[in-house]
Formats: sequence, structure tokens, C-alpha cells
Amino acid sequence: MIKNKGILYAFIAVLLWATLGIGFKLAVSRLDSFAVTVYVGFFATLFLLIYLILKGKIKNTWNTFKKNWLFFIIIGIIGLGIQQILYLKGYQLLPASNVVIIFYLYPLLMLLISGLFFKEKTSPLSYLFILIGFIGLYILISKGTLMNISLSLGIIVTILAALSWAIFSIFIKYKEFDVDIGMFLFNLFGLIFLICMIPIFKFTWNVTTYEILGMIYLGIFPTAIAFVFWNKALQTTKTHICSNIALLTPLFSIILIVIILKETIVLSQIIAMILILGSVFLNLKFGKN
Repeated sequence: MIKNKGILYAFIAVLLWATLGIGFKLAVSRLDSFAVTVYVGFFATLFLLIYLILKGKIKNTWNTFKKNWLFFIIIGIIGLGIQQILYLKGYQLLPASNVVIIFYLYPLLMLLISGLFFKEKTSPLSYLFILIGFIGLYILISKGTLMNISLSLGIIVTILAALSWAIFSIFIKYKEFDVDIGMFLFNLFGLIFLICMIPIFKFTWNVTTYEILGMIYLGIFPTAIAFVFWNKALQTTKTHICSNIALLTPLFSIILIVIILKETIVLSQIIAMILILGSVFLNLKFGKN
């Protein structure tokens, strides 16, 4: 019963994550991506604060922060500040389907980072699977021609978003802390960072009610609530099961993108997605030492 609950929680998280791209394109594509990032960060942080209060954990937040204050500040800035700027900028510059495919390089980047900087043992087979994933990326950015590389700003910022998320994921993997409190602190310091960046980046208060509702949705559902359900899933079922379910995120995203946004998916995108997701799946199954 607990296992089934965990699988249900994981599927809910994945379905919510899958709506982020279409939510951005439908509701707030008129706005600059940085402004959207600030609003989304604010609503996500506010929701997580209320969640902590309701769970009775708010009184433990200060003690948790004091133990690892520099960790929460730096990793919050990387994962919920810089990453969010880059990720939403990708949606502003690229078709949503391309962002979804490229961003799912992050599990492969996690393997590379953990092997290079944390000396975590990685089998030769894992590196082969990583290479397959990057071949998928090459096919995507060359649009299937294999020779005509088009490394646009949108592709660069999306790759950097995947790298930022990989760094964030690796660092939280090696720390023990209450996940609910941690996610609030990460979002809080990501938001503080974003607010500090307002004088540098374009920001507007001129938003419509429809856009505000869209950003409330983006901040609460595919951001805050999705993480709550994901953490519940990790606590109640095995990690490898959750990891495999997470691979459905880009598939669900692209289905929604095709149905709702009417984007056309070309053969090179399909091949790239198969190679990237296939390499992640193979690493989960056979890449262990």
C-alpha cells in the first residue's frame, strides 16, 4: 500500500512538472522571462512557507538554517535562482519541445559531475551511455543534418539550466536535512538572489490578471506542490522506481505541447529524445558499478 502511494505521488509530481512549459507559453510568454522567474519564485516561496506552518515545522527552520547556512544560500542561488532564470529564458527563446528534451541532459551531467569532482565511481558502461545522450543532443542542435550545428542562445541557456540543476541535485544528495525546510530555504534564497538582480535585468509590474494567475499556477503547482509530492514519493518508494517514473516527464510534456500548443515535432527531435532518455534509462538499469 505504501509502495502504491509512493508511485501515485511520483506520477502526480511528473504530471505537474510536465505542465510548466505549456503554462509559460500560454500565460506569460508576453513577459520577459526574468520577470516571470521573480513572480514564480515569490509564489513558490510563499506557498512553501504556508506549507511549513501547516506542518508545524516552521519553528525548526532557523536551527536547520544555522547548521548549514552557507550551503542553503549558495545552493539556493544556483538551483532556484540562476537555474530558474536560465530555464525560463530557454522557454522564451526556443520551442517548448526543444527545452524539454535538452533539459533532460541533467541526469547525465549529474553522473559526470559526481565522477569528476566527487570521485564517485562510475563504470565505463555509464560513460558510454552518457556519450549516447550527448549524441542525442548533437542530433537535436544540428536538426538532424549532423553537419549544420546551430548553437543558438536558447540552446546555450537551456544546457546551462540543465547544468545548474545537475549541480543543485548533486549537492543536495550529499547533505542530510529536512526536505520540506530545505526546499523552503532554497526557494527563499533563490528569491532573494532574484530580487537583488532586478536592477540589472528587465522587470515589469505591468501584468494582467490573467498573467498573475498564470504565474501563481507556475509557482505553486509545477514548482512547489510538485516538489512536495516528489519528496513524498522518495520517502515511500524506492529511488530507482521514482527515477524511472521521472523519465515520463518529457514524454508527457511533449504530448501536452503537441495537443495544446500545436507545436510540430520533427523526426530529429524524436530521435534526440529517444537517445537522451534511453541513455538515462540505461544508466539507471545497467550503469551501476
